[in-house]
Amino acid sequence: MVEEITKTIAQKWLKQALHDLAMAEKNVEISGYDVAAFLAHQSVEKLLKAVFILRGKKVPKTHYIDELAKELKLENTIINSLADLTVDYMFSRYPDVSENVPYEEYDKETAIEKVQIAKKLFELLKKEYKPIMEE
Repeated sequence: MVEEITKTIAQKWLKQALHDLAMAEKNVEISGYDVAAFLAHQSVEKLLKAVFILRGKKVPKTHYIDELAKELKLENTIINSLADLTVDYMFSRYPDVSENVPYEEYDKETAIEKVQIAKKLFELLKKEYKPIMEE
């Protein structure tokens, strides 16, 4: 019974992660570049937390996705690429983090890059989450 509950929880995290990724892509299309960056971060955070669950580990309460990747012992190249997304959790939302308001700091190219980083991670971790998504 514990396995079924764990699987269900992981599925919920993954479904929301995939939804956030889809919404990130849609926000690029409508020039919501700051929102796209934030949602790219959120999709990765939720994906990594699902992987923690699937690996039988306690989910850390943090938004630092590069740290989550380190704890999961992912490759250094992955960890380094996630550092580019980690800053977006705060930077894309809070106007007191930079001289400009968040939406002025993002452009289409940046948003596309952020979404591509997220999509790449989903592809790299697919073998871990795909079996429970097919059920």
